[in-house]
Amino acid sequence: MLPFYLTGKRIILSFIFILLTNVLNGQNLTVNEFMASNSKTILDKDFNSYSDWIEIYNSGSSPINLKNYYVTDDLKLPTKYQINIDCIVAANGYVLLWADDVNTGIHTNFKLSGSGESIGLFDANAQLIDTVNFGEQQTDVSQGRLPSDPNNWAKFSTATPGRANLESGIYNLLPPPTVSHQSGFYNSSLNIGITHSVSDVTIRYTIDGSVPGVSSKIYQTSLQVDSNSVLRFRAFKNGYSPSITETRTYFINEKTDLPVFSLVTDPANFFSDTTGIYVIGTRGVTSHCSTGPRNWNQDWERPVSLEFFETNKELAFKVNTGVKIYGGCTRLYAQKSLAFYMRGEYGDDKLRYRLFDDAPISEFNNFILRSSGQDWWRTMFRDGMVQTLLEQGMKLDYSNYRPSVLFINGKYWGIHNIREKMNEYYTFYHHGADINNIDLIEISKSGRATSGDSIAYNEMINFLATKNMADPANYVYIKSIVDIDEYIDYQIAEIYGANGDWPGSNMKLWRERKAGGKWRWMIYDMDFTFGGNAKGMFDTNTLAQATLATGTSWPNPSWSTLMLRKLLENVEFKNEFIQRFAAHMNTTFEKNHVLAVIDSMAKDIALEVPRHKLRWSQSISYGTGWQSQIDIMKTFAEKRPSFMREHIYAKFGVTTSHSLVISRNNPALGKVFIYSVEMKKNDATNIFFKGIPLRIKALALPGYRFVQWEGVSNSTSPEISVTLESNTTLTAIFTQTELSDKSIVINEINYKCSPVFDTEDWIELYNPDDKNVDLSKWILSDSKSNQHVFAAGITINAKGYLVFCRDTVKFKKQRPNAKNIIGDFGFGLSSNDERITLLDSFNKIIDEVSYSSRGLWSSLPNGKGSTLSLIDPQLDNSQASNWKASQLYGTPGYLNDVYTEVEKDNALPKEFGLYQNYPNPFNPETTISFSIPKSSHVTLKVFDVLGREVATLIDEYKQAGTYYEKFNVETRHGASLHSGVYFYQLRVDNFTATKKLVLMK
Repeated sequence: MLPFYLTGKRIILSFIFILLTNVLNGQNLTVNEFMASNSKTILDKDFNSYSDWIEIYNSGSSPINLKNYYVTDDLKLPTKYQINIDCIVAANGYVLLWADDVNTGIHTNFKLSGSGESIGLFDANAQLIDTVNFGEQQTDVSQGRLPSDPNNWAKFSTATPGRANLESGIYNLLPPPTVSHQSGFYNSSLNIGITHSVSDVTIRYTIDGSVPGVSSKIYQTSLQVDSNSVLRFRAFKNGYSPSITETRTYFINEKTDLPVFSLVTDPANFFSDTTGIYVIGTRGVTSHCSTGPRNWNQDWERPVSLEFFETNKELAFKVNTGVKIYGGCTRLYAQKSLAFYMRGEYGDDKLRYRLFDDAPISEFNNFILRSSGQDWWRTMFRDGMVQTLLEQGMKLDYSNYRPSVLFINGKYWGIHNIREKMNEYYTFYHHGADINNIDLIEISKSGRATSGDSIAYNEMINFLATKNMADPANYVYIKSIVDIDEYIDYQIAEIYGANGDWPGSNMKLWRERKAGGKWRWMIYDMDFTFGGNAKGMFDTNTLAQATLATGTSWPNPSWSTLMLRKLLENVEFKNEFIQRFAAHMNTTFEKNHVLAVIDSMAKDIALEVPRHKLRWSQSISYGTGWQSQIDIMKTFAEKRPSFMREHIYAKFGVTTSHSLVISRNNPALGKVFIYSVEMKKNDATNIFFKGIPLRIKALALPGYRFVQWEGVSNSTSPEISVTLESNTTLTAIFTQTELSDKSIVINEINYKCSPVFDTEDWIELYNPDDKNVDLSKWILSDSKSNQHVFAAGITINAKGYLVFCRDTVKFKKQRPNAKNIIGDFGFGLSSNDERITLLDSFNKIIDEVSYSSRGLWSSLPNGKGSTLSLIDPQLDNSQASNWKASQLYGTPGYLNDVYTEVEKDNALPKEFGLYQNYPNPFNPETTISFSIPKSSHVTLKVFDVLGREVATLIDEYKQAGTYYEKFNVETRHGASLHSGVYFYQLRVDNFTATKKLVLMK
């Protein structure tokens, strides 16, 4: 990124080089000016939004109609967008095209990237007229041709959309001002000082959230801050492009136990009658239950600066992002939910921060600050509570939850729950799905696709509607396209919770468009569950509602109950549905467990509720108070089980239930599952339905093995079927597995490839010993008991690596220079709850790893290009905390790139430092060292001489210490980096340092 700081001297790259090709083919049209980041320059009145724009100029003496012409941001796709209306460019005139992804008329189907890309204009025959390639752009700074010399381009701080460009542009970008105090929480008043590295600049500032302009107040002396304040600063100088805006939020004597967001924006973006997204306004539309037009119903996005402070009140991140009003009918409430969108045009195309402590996701394209939806009137955490329960016990796609407090332009805005957005990006970050190759359906009578299309969904529904599902063959087909466990869990969650706004709404499902891709269900909007609505109380028979065939209207029209009704025709499905329901009532919805979760989550926000109520008097206003609404959830937790069992008896003709006490001889040695639901409590008395088979499985933990069952069954098979006819017991017996004295380590795992770099699955072994090890007749197995026996003569060298591939041909195609490759093992690795075991020739366990793509395990190796890499071969590889996601495509046959050695002495560094890499010059590997005196978010990146990023070595939170990071061009880039000069840059808080390295191949 620019600017660079090289050996203490600042180099300002004055402008991004533009490569221009202009082939007019007898026409006089040119791309004359464009803006890739428009936050306030010109409003698109069609959609009342500030969007990217492209200006076309006709230098000829006759008008030209652009109808059927093409415009693109990808020169490989010249026909990406065709203008489908009459669009006349007058002689010597101008026309604006809006690059806003709206896909109609003069509104293209793409946006411009603020980090740089191409613009192409093509005639109706797809013949090139004009192109421009551009680099990184500034917000509200356009780029255009100089009228006196149209072959030269300049940047303009005063853009001229629809008019002739200015005769002189700006060629130097001012660096931002330096502010004496960082955003944060302070116990007393502050005096804010501003300095600048360039002489004779004018610093302008605002205190209302707006971006400083040429008429804003001029900073002259220090500014005193006595109360919560937002300040924005910007540097100006003739002949220079104004600096980016520096935003600061100062909290003075502010007390809260929750994490805090500070949103700073031009007040007009939220509260103007014409452009504000938070008000009734004068430019609205009628929708989302409103009785008239409302601005908040518009799909408008506004630019904001967003800062996030953790519970320790330290600034965790600051991003420029876009925001929209989020939700349906809850837009009518005084406090509204907000959805944030990371886009390159704002500066950051992703939020790189772990928002949720219990989830490994550390990258977001978007997220929500939710005002608790329809639970806004009641508890402010009902949906989060229910989804937390489901997260702990069910196989579902759920939205993580974390309460926070929001301030808008320094003003308290109450409790907002941090939530994931359930969209195509969710499928990528949680499952590694290709977002361009999925179908995501919001349920309706015909199935509305928000990504992909509804063809496969409608085919599935038609199959269910027209086939006899009692036929096992038809059910086998449905199992091939539906994740049955997840579907049943989804139905159980909604039915047990008594969702009063379901199944005719609030249902999403998705699938990957690939062989074996199955429909999965997303759980969301559970505000009407657990007594959150009169239609969903503890005695409500939601099972009857969910299976009613004659419904004609909300909440359960007949089309919404079809799938469950048809599947219940099948005995296998019905049995699993009934007993899996019982398993979850024994675990996920066990009374004491639910009560503990409710109490814990209520405690998290209890101290904030009084202040929230003062800000929003209608919030938490139902009943006699907040505690009374919590008591409704508790009563539901206590009384729902008995009513739910009666509903199941009535629906399925079951006569009674029996108890099953499930034990393990030692809970530390293994687990027991019933219909894949873990029975976590040892010696617990569980209630299951009489006369219906139970599918039970024992799973030994690494280092142990299952021996046999005792009680109602004495089988030695880990998987059994039991049908209860009376109260009974069942004990799983585990014992320790004999271990080998060899020390080979499972060091790196590639279990799901990126679609663009498909090597098939592979496993890397590492030998930490000082002598070679013979692997002849060793065995590699997975959790499904698939095995591969190593051929005679295979050895792994001392301190060496061996890569074991599922498909060596595919592997070598992507990595032709790879060494120490063997294969092929004849089975694939799972991305969910897989176990890999390495045994020697005497069947003794050498090493064993049980991993997942969920929970504490990173999801990045799940199809996103990373591998699962052990931080250090000496660490315990049975612990998720000792594994990390690699850089792109991993390091098979080499030291893992997540191996970042921390200096072991006890003396912490006293200052930030970036040191010269060694060796330098290098090929193919060098080590970069740096020091940080306090725990901070660290980025370490490599750039080429044109300022293009070529590698991200570190982008994560690190503890104070001195670090040594290896950069290997072969493992990260293959042959893509050529000999030459590169720069590596360290950014930590406000510290930035850059040094030069030389690659010599």
